[in-house]
Amino acid sequence: MRTFDFKEYGRVIVMHLRKGDPVLESITEGLKEKQVKNAVLLSGIGSFRKLSLHGIKACSDTPSDYYYTLEAPVELGCLQGIVLDGVPHLHAVCSTPDGKTYVGHLEPGCEAQFLVELSFLEVPDMKLTRRLDEFGIGYIDVL
Repeated sequence: MRTFDFKEYGRVIVMHLRKGDPVLESITEGLKEKQVKNAVLLSGIGSFRKLSLHGIKACSDTPSDYYYTLEAPVELGCLQGIVLDGVPHLHAVCSTPDGKTYVGHLEPGCEAQFLVELSFLEVPDMKLTRRLDEFGIGYIDVL
């Protein structure tokens, strides 16, 4: 285990995504426009009309993921994660009107239905990135 301490806090960036906006793509673009390299997602709520997620499907040394896309009304109950070196790593907890719950890593292709509201806390001195380990998994490391 490794831990990292940071003491600088920067801006709070609030994003409002509108109907039809591509979620992950808009987040990435918005952070880039604001020149945010490192941040913590404080809150993410809203609704999707298209959901794309992935998760792990096996406990093996090498990654084995499943991917799914759902085109239906989806409530976004929680979106959380961090942004390292400009790249968001976000996970979602969602539900559908039939009571199914979907959890996983947010993938490109998600689309907002009515809105998605997000708030990020910029952490300017969080000089971290992801590097691949011997299993092909991105781990957090110092830049």
